[in-house]
Parts: sequence; structure tokens; C-alpha cells
Amino acid sequence: MKRIILGALLASAVSTPASAQSFLGFRALGYPVLPSGGRTVGTGNLGIGLAGAELSASDPAAAAGLPLPTISLTMQPTWGSFEIGEESGTSNTTRFPLIAIGFPFPRANGVATVSLAGYMEQRWAGERVGTVELGGQPVLVADTFETNGGASVARLGWAQRIGPGVSVGVSAGAYVGRLEQFYDRTLDTLGVPAGVEPFYEERRWRYGGYNLAAGFSLDPHELLHLAGTVEWSSSITEHPRPGTEGKTSYSVPLRLSAGATTQLTSRLLMNGSVAYQDWSGAAGFEEGTVSSLAFSYGGGVEWTAVQRETRSLPLRAGYRRVTPPFRYGDRDPVESIWSLGVGVNFVEVQGIRRGWMDLAIERGSRTSHPLTERFWRATVSLGISRS
Repeated sequence: MKRIILGALLASAVSTPASAQSFLGFRALGYPVLPSGGRTVGTGNLGIGLAGAELSASDPAAAAGLPLPTISLTMQPTWGSFEIGEESGTSNTTRFPLIAIGFPFPRANGVATVSLAGYMEQRWAGERVGTVELGGQPVLVADTFETNGGASVARLGWAQRIGPGVSVGVSAGAYVGRLEQFYDRTLDTLGVPAGVEPFYEERRWRYGGYNLAAGFSLDPHELLHLAGTVEWSSSITEHPRPGTEGKTSYSVPLRLSAGATTQLTSRLLMNGSVAYQDWSGAAGFEEGTVSSLAFSYGGGVEWTAVQRETRSLPLRAGYRRVTPPFRYGDRDPVESIWSLGVGVNFVEVQGIRRGWMDLAIERGSRTSHPLTERFWRATVSLGISRS
């Protein structure tokens, strides 16, 4: 995509006020979103292999055990800071990374799912003050840059039990969303020659493309749960809106993920998960934009501190090391996150949650020289099942 403001920001980001959810990926598709709820986040999981029936955008077989129609909603406020050379700043934002619905069909022994999940997000702004030559004299100018938008995936899925402790799942989705960019130049009115006007430009695109996923879950032992998923995507295309030029397509590599949960005691679970997605050969991006790192991993524990007949209160802790696909500068980015969480299961029958709230708090950092970002992020998930 030809974006006038990107070159200007690259030239000025070190010396001008700026703010962003994350500057990673501002030359590409943006910063990746983990479309997961508070339980997943609190346990350091990558969205695959947690024990128990769940509505998940990245684990299509996880919903197979849902006995009742279920809906869940997740909200994530974030507070961050960044350093780019001598420049620093703060930012905050709120997003809804996952909305999901599951509807069981007992006669078919399966569950239909519908979800809207975050995928990539771009939210940043910058300012630059300088001088330009107009009519042979220097004129003070102020440039403002802003990008807002992102891509999500709207999915339809089916999770099927095929035997005791064995389930499979599939999903089909479409990339949806938009990207808006604004550039505004104002001039010192006292020094502007006659006939010179301020400049304003806006550009808008919409995202398009398709996504397919298939996965399994397996309980080879009552104390062990395993899961795996393969996810394929078509190219993501940025379609220009009227008045905007520049249609661009970006290839998306295959994503493989796997996870496991083991029960250490009657109240203690431990999980681990890994994901592999190699963006180094992806087409459509500027040279030097994509990372050569492909592996991400995470894990944690969940301890049920309070257990009643139909209620429970689990405590969670975890760690994730994620490799975002896009660089800021010339170094591959790495993101490290520590997390704590708590769940309030208002109604729980035979290990199946029917009304719950999950809370998680994360402390993380991401680096891609010369950029360093640090953040606090909260995740709040609500869910309910009704007959």
C-alpha cells in the first residue's frame, strides 16, 4: 500500500510527540490481537489446549462439550508507554477481542459456533513541527498523522464429539474491518504567502479475505487433555474506498498450534501451548518489515482456591513469549508477558461453567530496536449458558 504519511512518520517519530497502542506493524497490517478470554489470558495460554468446554476462536474443537446455548464477551483495556530513541509517551485503549456464541445440537452430538474475533489492530498518532520554504521564505508548519482501524475474523464453526474424550472441530471465516489514515498540515498564518492553503488528506480501506481452521481435542487419560489446530488463510486484501487509491494484498502463512493441560491434583491444573507461524516468506510487505521468528509459547497454572457444590473460584498465573510478525526497525520483535487471573464461576455443574466472570491482569513488554514498549492490560470476560 502506498501511504504518504508512513514515510513522514518514520522520519519524525524519534523527535515528535506520538501515541499508539503499539507501533509494531505500522508499516504492515498492525499489531496482532490474541482473541481469547480471561481464563486463557490468566493462565498464559495461547488459546489452545485448555481443559474444559470453552468458546474459542483458535481452538475449534473446544466447544464440543457445551451442553447448553452459551454466549461470552471479552473486553480489554490497555495502558502503555513507549520509548523510541529519546522520544517517549503513553497511551491507552480499549478493545473487544472476542464475542462468541455456541448452540448445541444434542441429536447430532455437536455444537455450532459463531464468533467475531480480533486479528490485527492499528491505532497510532504522531505530530511533527518544522519549517518549509514557501515563496522563498521559511514558514512554520505542524503535521498531524493518525491511523485507526484493524482486521477481525467473523467465523462460523462446528465442534463434533466422535467418541469418549475425542472431539474435532472446523471453522470458516471472513476477514472484516477497515483502516483509516489522516494527514493534516497547518501553516503559520502570519508567514504564509497569498494563495497557499492548509493541506488535509484522508484515505480509507476495507479488509477482505478468508480463513479456514480445523482442530482436534483428545483426553487420552482422565488427567490429561491435548489439542491441536491448523489454520489457513487466503491473502488479506486492502480494498480502497471511493476517493482512495491503492489496492494491496498480503499473504498470510499457515499457523500451527498445540496445547495440553494436565491435572496435578484435584484442584491444580497446569497447561502449556505453542504456536508456529513463519511470516518470513510472506508476500506484499515492504522489505525488512516481517520478522524471521516463528515460534511462540506460553504456559501457566490454575488452582481452585474455593470449591463448592455449584460454585468455584480459581486463581491463575502464567507467562507467554510471543513473536509478533512485523518489525518496527531492523530487529525482530519479541513480546514477554506475565499474567495473573481469577475466575468467579457463579454456576458450575459437573465441571461445566454455566455462568462466570474471568478477570486477568498482564504486565508485558515488547522490543524491536529502537522501539521499546511496556504495558499493563486487563481482560474481563463474561459468559452465561441457558436452556
